[in-house]
Amino acid sequence: NGFINLALPFFGFSEPIPPVKTKCNDSEFTEWDSFDYDHDITLQELIDDFEKTHKLELTMVSSGVSMLYASFYSKKKLESRLPMKVSELVKSVTGKDVPAHTKWVMLDVCCEDAEGEDVEVPAIHVNVRN
Repeated sequence: NGFINLALPFFGFSEPIPPVKTKCNDSEFTEWDSFDYDHDITLQELIDDFEKTHKLELTMVSSGVSMLYASFYSKKKLESRLPMKVSELVKSVTGKDVPAHTKWVMLDVCCEDAEGEDVEVPAIHVNVRN
């Protein structure tokens, strides 16, 4: 990487530094990583997979500005949303279909480890058009 400051006689060159690695249980990831699912999974499958694979409890799931899941939701709301596929869930919450040109839906999540501490994890990408 290089840059030139035209106001000063300065030419600068630099090497990018690697991203900070976060370690959680047996997993290690950076902010450049993502968790990818190659098919349109249900919310329950996502929650179960995170508990099994990463030993983390999902406490919130959002897509853009829409909150799709929160652990404090009422039992009735959870029962209706858990069996929904991500594409159906986005449509149900936002009132709009996932656009036809969109292949992947990006989900942001909040997680807790076994001690109840918040853990930052990368975004989740779900392929809704496989």
